[in-house]
Amino acid sequence: MSIELSVAFLVFLLTLILTVYNHRQAAALRGVERLVEDFVAMQIRDRRQKHMSELTAIDPFEWLSIQANAGLDAPVIVTDVSRVVPEVHALELHLKSGARLVVSTLGKSEIMRFDRRLRSSGRGKNAKERLANFASKPLLGNSRWGWGVKTVERVMSQTDEFFDLEASAVAARLNGDVRWDNPSRLWFYVVR
Repeated sequence: MSIELSVAFLVFLLTLILTVYNHRQAAALRGVERLVEDFVAMQIRDRRQKHMSELTAIDPFEWLSIQANAGLDAPVIVTDVSRVVPEVHALELHLKSGARLVVSTLGKSEIMRFDRRLRSSGRGKNAKERLANFASKPLLGNSRWGWGVKTVERVMSQTDEFFDLEASAVAARLNGDVRWDNPSRLWFYVVR
């Protein structure tokens, strides 16, 4: 019985030593993991800082065309800015084909809700307000349900790590009224 008790004590002691050793080893691994994460974060931050200094040479129309073309069958070429709609963080652009391109940080349902409010706000007001509402046409055209509008969604995780920086720089270069503060996604709507 004494041998069995000493064996049980030795097994318990070995288990205790291994547990303490494993906890120390896990703490050391967590420390190494934090060091590696910090090192990678510094590299990413340095690359992004370097890329930000190069953004002064970006051509906004070319960048918008490339982003929109990523999800379309026929390529589009952006020619100029038609209007800015800061309420929905949107730019309306003319395309070489004669169509319009609407770029926003908001999804189609929110743009359509804005268009419905725009259509209904002109009823029952004075002539000046009705005329102003008539002149400000809906972003997605006359489509009440969004039919006939080609939608391209560009997400930072599916593009590159500089997408948000480039989008902010493009918005600032085109017009300061619309603010895209480092968006993680943009929607491109081609309206015929």
